[in-house]
Amino acid sequence: MRELHYGSGVITVSFDVCSAVFDYTVALANAGKTDRITVPVITDGERGFSNLLLGPQTQLYCTAVAGETRGTGVDNADNDSADDVDLEDRELVETLKKKTAALVPGSPLSAANRRLNSDSNDLD
Repeated sequence: MRELHYGSGVITVSFDVCSAVFDYTVALANAGKTDRITVPVITDGERGFSNLLLGPQTQLYCTAVAGETRGTGVDNADNDSADDVDLEDRELVETLKKKTAALVPGSPLSAANRRLNSDSNDLD
């Protein structure tokens, strides 16, 4: 799990959702576009949902949840109710990956949406 810092708040999301949100936010910023997405979060020890508005001015950062071993999803702290909450959402992650690819110039998924423009930004 990861703590996603968004605006003045913090939400707890899965590692994969956090990564997909970051990649999509970068692609949106480079394209000068905005989108609203809904992600699964922990709220009051249970699965809930949060809406995020992402765009060129969005500032995000992410940190590991206290006591979690980096990138493994293994929690070294005492178990609590949050450990039992399933925050995975494979469909959302795949959707965000597709949306990200559609915004990236040169991506196979973006070919139909891409304008031929010498001012295109590379994401490398």
